[in-house]
Amino acid sequence: MSKEHVLALRDSLIKKVKVLEEIEGINRLQSDILAADPFDYEAFDKLFADKDVCIEKLDKLDEGFEIVYQRVESELKSNKEDYSSVIKEMQDLIKRITDLGASIKAAEERNRNALSDTMIKERKGMSESKRSVNVAMNYYRNMSGTTTAEARFMDKKK
Repeated sequence: MSKEHVLALRDSLIKKVKVLEEIEGINRLQSDILAADPFDYEAFDKLFADKDVCIEKLDKLDEGFEIVYQRVESELKSNKEDYSSVIKEMQDLIKRITDLGASIKAAEERNRNALSDTMIKERKGMSESKRSVNVAMNYYRNMSGTTTAEARFMDKKK
C-alpha cells in the first residue's frame, strides 16, 4: 500500500510540473499579446481565464499531495533506503517545480509591468482622441456661427 502512495506522490509532482509548464506557456502568449499593437483584450482575457483553470488544478494537486504525504510520511522517513530512487526522483521534480515557480513569478512581474504600460498607452490614446473630437466640435461650432459672441457694449446711437 505504501509503495502505491509513494508513487502517487511522484505522479502528483509530475502533473504539477506539467501544469506549471502550461502556465509558463500561457505567460509567453500573454507577453506576445502585450507586445502586439493593437492590444487584443479578448485574447488576453481568455488566457487569463486559462491560467485560472491551471491554478485551480495546482491547488487540487497540492491538496492531494498533502493528504497522501501525511499517510506515508513516517514510512518514507523510516525506510529511506527502500524508497531512495523514488525519493531522488521526487527531489529532482521538486527542484524543477521550484525553478518553474521562480520563472513564472518573473514572467508574471514582466507581464504586469507591460500590462500597466499598455493601459497607460491606451488611456493616452483615448484622451488624445477625445481631445481631437473636442477640437473638431469647437471648430464646427465656430465655423457654423453658433458660438459668435454678441456685442454687449455696442453704441446704439447713430
